[in-house]
Amino acid sequence: MAAVAAQLNRGGGVAEHSLEDYFTAHTGAAGPTSDSTLSRLARPRLEQAAIQTALQDVPSFFQGDCQQLFEEYSQLYSYWLLQMSSGYNVLLYGLGSKKRLLDDFCKSCLSQSCHLVVNGYFPGLTLKQVLNSLSSDLLGHNGTFKSHTEHAQFIGDKQTGSEMSEIFLIIHNLDGPMLRSERAQAALSVLASSKCVHVMASVDHINSSLLWDQTKMSRFSWAWHDVTTFQTYKEETSYENSLLVQQSSSLALSSLTHVMRSLTPNARKIFELLAKYQLENKREGERSYQGLSFSECYRRCREDFLVNSDLTLRAQLTEFIDHKLVRSAKGSDGVDYLTIPVDDATLSQFLSEFND
Repeated sequence: MAAVAAQLNRGGGVAEHSLEDYFTAHTGAAGPTSDSTLSRLARPRLEQAAIQTALQDVPSFFQGDCQQLFEEYSQLYSYWLLQMSSGYNVLLYGLGSKKRLLDDFCKSCLSQSCHLVVNGYFPGLTLKQVLNSLSSDLLGHNGTFKSHTEHAQFIGDKQTGSEMSEIFLIIHNLDGPMLRSERAQAALSVLASSKCVHVMASVDHINSSLLWDQTKMSRFSWAWHDVTTFQTYKEETSYENSLLVQQSSSLALSSLTHVMRSLTPNARKIFELLAKYQLENKREGERSYQGLSFSECYRRCREDFLVNSDLTLRAQLTEFIDHKLVRSAKGSDGVDYLTIPVDDATLSQFLSEFND
């Protein structure tokens, strides 16, 4: 600061230079930086299978302490059930994966109860799938609804007015990418406010509490529990992109398999239809393959009773495109053509393994 004052008040007169000139003059060139990046390594990227194999060989530290924490938390199972029966919903937070704890709670306490487990970390999960599972599988209703909130309200009212048992909704990662939208949280909060629906969920994001405003918080009626487990997020991060995993323009076989497991049976069959058409009509090394036109895809899906309208097919294709399973591009004739960004060998291997 003395240097600044001397520069501004030299000779006791008016400042000769502005503050901007001073800092510009005294700002040197950028310091030296390292050029050691992942791309300079001899093996900068690995296959997904190699990563999984390497992670399995990593020793797990403090297993005894983690097991002791797990056993302490398991003593709270009856207390959590009491809270849910009293009108609260249970929310688990803290450092470490809560998946093992929630799975053990379901196995120990809910084996004889009606419950649904939702993996919120699945990249292909949609709230519609969750609500449809509740309304169609448990209530036997296959109608349509204007919004997710209306659908959730219907389930809550129908369950409250029936003589059926209570429903326990177990959600791994309520703050997952596919569930953190305002509409999804609003619908889930409506569902959780029902007297016969009990929600038990886990959150891991540091800002997960910002998902709920005062209205949603009132509907959820959370009973917060710190269950720091120090367990690795092995399952939750299996779908994430890693700097260590080899990336390419085509989908990796393992990534494709992971995403497909989270889709509905009809969605899988639609993707299988696209894959078979591409393998049958695309010649090896051919670059002029446009893909399957939307109209032809819709006709084939109607024949196989996979969709009942073009809007349903477009909604499913939008999900494929969002997860980079399918590409859509207009041809020279102005028609939308659908292609799968996977080489023929990988696509053929995927079909053979997925149908086994």
